[in-house]
Amino acid sequence: MKNNKKLKLEKLNFFVIDNKYISFLSQFDSHVAYNKDETRPYIGIVLRIEKHCYFAPLFSPKSKHKTYKNNLSFFKIISKKSKNSLGIIRFSDMIPVPEDSVHLLELEDKSYGYKRLLSEQYSYINIPENRQKIKNKAEKIYTIVTSNSKSRMSQFYKSLSCDFKRLEGKCLNFQK
Repeated sequence: MKNNKKLKLEKLNFFVIDNKYISFLSQFDSHVAYNKDETRPYIGIVLRIEKHCYFAPLFSPKSKHKTYKNNLSFFKIISKKSKNSLGIIRFSDMIPVPEDSVHLLELEDKSYGYKRLLSEQYSYINIPENRQKIKNKAEKIYTIVTSNSKSRMSQFYKSLSCDFKRLEGKCLNFQK
């Protein structure tokens, strides 16, 4: 059963997006990732940027994340105990979402190991300092990508990112 309560964005929770919406949006931007299947859905956090809800996807830990140089396109999630990578939140792939197409991730049928990973990720991203860094990075990359700037930095982030403004228009069309 999907949770359709009004989004509360004080804490960063994990959400899933309806397959129908992902399929619709992926027609307009190749950066939009597909839900893999019901057992490993496309999960992420939801932030409010300007007047839109944005879904920023979460990626499982991979060895290549260790080599990533810190920039605005992602936020590394690190274990508080072991200091190992727990994954990343990728802001360059965030997408606007209608509130009725995003639902809290339900954990009851997930494995113990997966629940444990999500619990550690949740704890780390909701440390107040980290929550603020996440919001700041998301807003900053949004501002850069939606600007008219032709700077080298702006072009770099635009090449990595979804076309936020175009997808906002498509999101509004989907809602209607």
